[in-house]
Amino acid sequence: MVVLLSGLGFRWDAGLVVVAAPPVDAKQTTEPTPPSEPAAADALANWQATGLPLMQAYCVDCHNEDVQEGGLDLSPFETLSDLTTAEVKRVLEMVRFGAMPPEDYDTPEIEERKSLVASLEATMYSSTCDLTPRAGKVTVRRLNRSEYNNTIRDLFGLDLRPADRFPSDEVGAGFDNNGDVLSLSPMLIEKLIEAAEFVSQNVMIDPAELPELRLELPGDQLPIYGDPKIGSFNGRFVDRDSFAWIDLDAPFDGQYRIDVRGGTTSKSHGPVKVAICDQQGKLLASDELDYFGGGGGSDSMQETIELTQGKHRLIFVPVLDDRELVVGETKFESVTAMDPERVKSILAKRGKPISPDRNIDPESYPFMFRSFRLSGPREHPRDAYPPKQFQIVRHVAAKKRDRYSDVVKTSMKNLQPLMEQVFRGPVTEDEVRPYAQLVEQSVKEGASFHRGTQIALSAILVSPRFLFRVETPPPNSQPNSFGDIPLSPHQLATRLSYFLWSSSPDQTLLDQADRNELDLERLKSHVGRMLADQKADALATDFAAQWLGLRNLAEHEADSKRFPTFDQDLKSSMVRETESLFLHILRNNLPISEFLTADYTFVNETLAEHYGLTFSGERFEKVSLSDTPRRGLLSHGSVLTLTSTPNRTSPVLRGKWILENVLGTKAPDPPAGVPELDDAQAAGDNATLREQLELHRQSPSCASCHRVMDQLGFGLDDYDAIGQYRTEEGGKPIDASGALPDGRSFSGGAQLSGMLAETEVEGLARTLAERLLTFAIGRELTPDDRCTIDEILEHTRGNQFRLADLVTEVVTSRQFRFQTFDADAASR
Repeated sequence: MVVLLSGLGFRWDAGLVVVAAPPVDAKQTTEPTPPSEPAAADALANWQATGLPLMQAYCVDCHNEDVQEGGLDLSPFETLSDLTTAEVKRVLEMVRFGAMPPEDYDTPEIEERKSLVASLEATMYSSTCDLTPRAGKVTVRRLNRSEYNNTIRDLFGLDLRPADRFPSDEVGAGFDNNGDVLSLSPMLIEKLIEAAEFVSQNVMIDPAELPELRLELPGDQLPIYGDPKIGSFNGRFVDRDSFAWIDLDAPFDGQYRIDVRGGTTSKSHGPVKVAICDQQGKLLASDELDYFGGGGGSDSMQETIELTQGKHRLIFVPVLDDRELVVGETKFESVTAMDPERVKSILAKRGKPISPDRNIDPESYPFMFRSFRLSGPREHPRDAYPPKQFQIVRHVAAKKRDRYSDVVKTSMKNLQPLMEQVFRGPVTEDEVRPYAQLVEQSVKEGASFHRGTQIALSAILVSPRFLFRVETPPPNSQPNSFGDIPLSPHQLATRLSYFLWSSSPDQTLLDQADRNELDLERLKSHVGRMLADQKADALATDFAAQWLGLRNLAEHEADSKRFPTFDQDLKSSMVRETESLFLHILRNNLPISEFLTADYTFVNETLAEHYGLTFSGERFEKVSLSDTPRRGLLSHGSVLTLTSTPNRTSPVLRGKWILENVLGTKAPDPPAGVPELDDAQAAGDNATLREQLELHRQSPSCASCHRVMDQLGFGLDDYDAIGQYRTEEGGKPIDASGALPDGRSFSGGAQLSGMLAETEVEGLARTLAERLLTFAIGRELTPDDRCTIDEILEHTRGNQFRLADLVTEVVTSRQFRFQTFDADAASR
């Protein structure tokens, strides 16, 4: 295998994949014009006029050269000298979060806090945007488990899910498609090899291995309904009221050949018609048998009949009169009267020794059955093969006796188009030939042509060209004025398909990439086309599920005594509800505020019962919530359960979830040594959770952060630990009042969602844009990427930040279409 792969420009080297650069069309994507560079003095002046006075008024008393609370000295902010991005970012997070200044100090007004946040953001990001932000470099990525499964499904039309047996993927920057964490362990290499063989044996088969019916019944095995006699050579002699039958199981629809040996018992009888009918007595075919010849002789007849897949009973009736037989019309009533118990008894006696009768009267027993033989189908139907069998094996090498000819030539014709799809781009004859030679080698060793092709396909599926998404610049590439290089058409098509589908590009994308037609307008058109495809459900199961943390629900446990209805079916239904809302907003291109305000949801019977909704459907359907307190994501059972402990709600976790997933504000890590709530001093045996948290916040090290998180989380306290609405707990009324970081108060989840939708949609839009871009390009964002996020928001703000618009802006962004040129790597 190593030799084969190295011949294609790849090699495995102690787990390291070295990848040759793929070809790229010389035609380049239009590059943007870099903005002008502002004077550093102007940036400093802007900061000193807007942000610095607020920092001096509210922050520097506790964070200066002499007093460094928390080890933080803000003196360098006076001149913006000797500051790292991490330091500015940390201060920005604390101010935006509302954790600083502490509430027992002078605190800025709402507008003042917003102004300070804006000034800090400008200080941190404007210089990179005003200079020459880079598109960034993405590490070569292997397919993660979801991408592998989806790719196999879409390439070969079978949902085999071989990657379910792979080790779990690591997560970086919130997603498991991050190139920096997608390692390749020895165990995974073994699993990849096993998966390749498993896939190749399932997506194509050798016709010689397809099931066929081969049924042969000699005389002593023939079941006769009636009173037969057995002759000296095991022939079954039947009277005028008897008939024979066979039971069979046809493996496929098709034509089956029936051979019947037997005949009349006297020359004087002349030929006798033998009717073949089904279990309902309807005539399927008929033929004639003449005198059997005496002794062990027999006459024979052959007929071909159409059978459907499945079990059948064929009945053979000697017709000893001159009635006309019409296929499909003539019916034998005696057949329909077969007694099941008698049939069972006849079958039980079959094959047991019977003494032959040497004095059989030919007039009383005018007909004899010697044997039956049934085979087929004559040709296997196309649906007997895997869906893509004839796209993989378009041609079969000619075979004379036991030798194939022109194996390499024939295999090249098969493998070239296959490899272009599997490798997501053009392949040369030199790249195809080693795999064709592998077929030839297998055939020489005794394998069939189809088995040899299976072996070649296994090798193709362990090639780095398949397992890795490679975006290496072509040789002698020259960067643009930003220092970036556009992705090749096929790299761009691949990046687009794995963003929207978590799968390989379809033929439409590949064809346009072949013609170098993936300009901006066509990219936009593809986004609309691909989001409408069912394969875009992957954006819910892969992107949304990780953005919202839905995958963690599978391992979540709830107290079975307090919540006996919480089971795997309910968990699955919760996840499906949230994914369905995401897809509804995406495919209808609705404003993202719908995530907070939706007065509808998607439920099945299980979830409807859990929510107390009237529902009579059999599958997930959209239902109204207008008469309920539920609104948007914050009332979904998935979110509410994930942000609870097994036996109670957690305002802290719920507030943290809102901050990070809606407002895009990372909650600070808890100080070292601070006890968990359950380990802290108890407020009293009958204390509510709110009272316990208030005691917890008395600690100065806890108060600044908890006053923000807890207040948000309290707004969802009208839902229990598995998302059921409630108005009291332990006999006490629920207090679901709280306040936003800017001081606005609310009561209950519905009011909280409404307030967030009124004033924090831009925060949600920024969060979504950042997460979408991270997922789309497969790396953690940098300050340079902030400029792209700003552009995405600017372009979508006027249309209410609609979700599909955000996706489209991500696809057309420079970060998505370009990558930063690595001069050192190119020189190596």
